[in-house]
Amino acid sequence: MKAFFSWRLVSSAIFCVSVIIIYMLVAYGDSVYPILVTNLDISAKSYANGTYISTKYYTTQGITYIKKTESFVSTVSVNTTFNRNIENVLSNRNVPSLTDAELKQIKRTWYNSPIVVMKYKLIFFWNEKSGCSFWKSLLQFIQGLTHEDIHNPYENGLKYLINFEDKDIISMMYNDSWTKAVFVREPRERILSSYLDKGLNNGFMMVNCKRTVKTFSEFLELAKQCPNAHWESQVRAPKYFYKKMMIGKMADISTFTEKLLTKIGAWNETVKYWLDSKDSEKKSRSHAQNAGDKLLQYYNNTKLQDVIFEMFEDDYIVFNFEKKYFDFNKNGDKSLT
Repeated sequence: MKAFFSWRLVSSAIFCVSVIIIYMLVAYGDSVYPILVTNLDISAKSYANGTYISTKYYTTQGITYIKKTESFVSTVSVNTTFNRNIENVLSNRNVPSLTDAELKQIKRTWYNSPIVVMKYKLIFFWNEKSGCSFWKSLLQFIQGLTHEDIHNPYENGLKYLINFEDKDIISMMYNDSWTKAVFVREPRERILSSYLDKGLNNGFMMVNCKRTVKTFSEFLELAKQCPNAHWESQVRAPKYFYKKMMIGKMADISTFTEKLLTKIGAWNETVKYWLDSKDSEKKSRSHAQNAGDKLLQYYNNTKLQDVIFEMFEDDYIVFNFEKKYFDFNKNGDKSLT
């Protein structure tokens, strides 16, 4: 009789322990028991954001155990697959990352994001009032696009950086096989062009800045308070990227165009003929204002030039523009002093 009760007691104890073990495995299995898989699929996003895995791996009988945490994907791999994937991950561990703010700065908005030419692996940072009509038309032409509304991203057929996933943008920006180029204009000429085209357009100013201006000096003061792509800085990416970018300026647009297209493999006689044609000139200059010819009228003293030197200090530094006052001779010709 005692043996019977002892056996019942032992059986009950074993049953209770089994229930507790099963409950622990169900409730906490991810933490206390390894998961066997055949592929190490560590999130690319964690690496894109610069997060590195710093956990310990324990290998027993060909199985690797990784303790699951909220920061990482809990995975285990068989020997060969695990080793191969770890090598791939480690080979990318030194790739720099971009913060959310930097990505936002680079992508900008749908209407002024950098243009991506997949065929030639080109990322082109264009700027309003810096020959943008010319460049959009040219980048259409080398891709065989014939859309007329070049400024409407919904209709011009061009691809923009904002269309890509963040991880792809990071990869492209740090990949030297992709050519990054920017085209800029001397800030005094560009801001004057903005004033003549947009500042004197009362409708545009009311919609975008809620007020109009009568003089160039009023426009400069309002521009400080009313951000707009037509008169914002042309530095539109983290500054260190510009060290490896091809930088073109309005003064040498022809030379830079040939140099850039030659580098990416798009320069040929057809392109040269298009550039020389009246059709190209008509498209690229349909909205341009010849601000250069009006410099004497608006920059007849150094005061306004000082204002612009301060407003666009980054442009002068990053793109190596000279901070020298315009000097107009008796014939009205412009020079730098």
